[in-house]
Amino acid sequence: MKKSEKSFISGALILSLGGLLAKILGALYRIPLTNIIGSYGMGLYQLVFPPYILFLTVAQAGIPVALSKLIAENNQLGNFDRSRKIFRSAFIFLTVLGAVCVALMAGLSNVIAKSQGNAETATAFLIVAPALLFVPVTNALKAYFQGNMNMVPSGITTVIEQIVKLAVGLYCAVKFMPDVHKAVMGAVFAITVSEFGSMVIMSIVYLAHARKNKFGKVTVGISDVKSIASPIFALAIPVALGGFAMQMSQVIDSVMVVNLLTVPNATEMYGLWTGPVNSMLGLPIALSSGVAVSALPSITKTFYSNDKEKLAKSFNSAMKLTFVISLPCAFGMIALSRPILQLLYDGLPQNEIYVSSVLLSLSGLSIVFLAVMQTSVSVCQAVGKPYASVIIISFAIVVKAVVNLVLLPNPSVNIYGAAISETLCYLFATVCVIIYLKVKIGLKIDTSQCVLKPMAAGLLMTLCITVAIAFANNVFGTTVGTLALIALSGAVYFATLFALKAFDKSELSFLPVKQK
Repeated sequence: MKKSEKSFISGALILSLGGLLAKILGALYRIPLTNIIGSYGMGLYQLVFPPYILFLTVAQAGIPVALSKLIAENNQLGNFDRSRKIFRSAFIFLTVLGAVCVALMAGLSNVIAKSQGNAETATAFLIVAPALLFVPVTNALKAYFQGNMNMVPSGITTVIEQIVKLAVGLYCAVKFMPDVHKAVMGAVFAITVSEFGSMVIMSIVYLAHARKNKFGKVTVGISDVKSIASPIFALAIPVALGGFAMQMSQVIDSVMVVNLLTVPNATEMYGLWTGPVNSMLGLPIALSSGVAVSALPSITKTFYSNDKEKLAKSFNSAMKLTFVISLPCAFGMIALSRPILQLLYDGLPQNEIYVSSVLLSLSGLSIVFLAVMQTSVSVCQAVGKPYASVIIISFAIVVKAVVNLVLLPNPSVNIYGAAISETLCYLFATVCVIIYLKVKIGLKIDTSQCVLKPMAAGLLMTLCITVAIAFANNVFGTTVGTLALIALSGAVYFATLFALKAFDKSELSFLPVKQK
């Protein structure tokens, strides 16, 4: 395989491993945080995120993704000066847009809090608002390096960001307890501090890179702005709309769950769903999202080279990595939901552990659907069909809202309706986008290599877990036993993959080990 394909695999590995480590740190943060502030405090903390991420989607307007794609495209054509002009224009625009969103969130903090059914979160929106400026600036710098197929700065910065948030958040939570409200505000403050730190680090890295490569001054005139704005917004608008639609799904949840549940502890139930459960679901999604991010510039280059055979191979490489990562995680979460949650959240009451474990089992398959959808959406953007994914995601959100309306008010279903609706939402979107890519672009998934072999390995792994728990629960039911079973399951899965020859020699040569 050629250098560009090697860059894709290595880039996907770097971003995936960096994202996984960051998510592990994020989970390590939320585990003690949940044990410190409890399910109600976690409910307050999680209510902040859907509106914050929605504003963040607007603040970025899809520009970092478009920036990465355009830089990769222009570099492929040798237009390096234009790449730098595109970056400079996008950077200035994101800075201005971020500042505007900071003012909007601060001004609407009380309105947002009341619409969610809990006015206590108003202060949190004021605390986290400055991050709406820090994140777009940071992501513009990350997009520059990603467009140049250098994924290292993004991966490292993401990890450091999580370390800062963990340290500051836990310190504040411990310091302010037993005042739950102040402890939650301290945890929210940690978000702003960590995002500011990321911006500073990425700025230093970029300035060092510019000095090393002796960048001259780039002047962007009015004619440049006009010629640059059109391709940026042609790509950014559908990305922003897709991100906005996806985040609206979470905002709808934050409003519907608390207001539609007929139980008195609705905020606590929301805290369990968005805290312990979503933390577990987020780990594999972070790992697979590296494939989606790395696939965009790589497949863009392949698409514009007009090599259909190479495009199909790149597409299937991305899909194979996505399934290989997501399938065992989904099966493992379903089979080990209670032992994992019991291990990590021993500070929660047993009834809340039970509810969380059922939620995790019900939503486990959504890991696969969301991971495949993320990669497919990146492919749509890479081949110039971004609006298709926006339309599909919008219909999927309608499906989710309808299922929520039907299930959440039902006392026999309760909070479990949120897990069911999320799984159905991502299933619908995944099926639709795969059909679209096959019919309109001619990209077909190699079912045997990409799906069946990872699935067979995942099912064998699940069988081993089931047998181990059934016949040796006294051994594997302990903390050490659970960790040993997870390690054993992973070994069984990857051994089966190699036995089934899921990867060929050329693909194995990209792994960071020497092959005989």
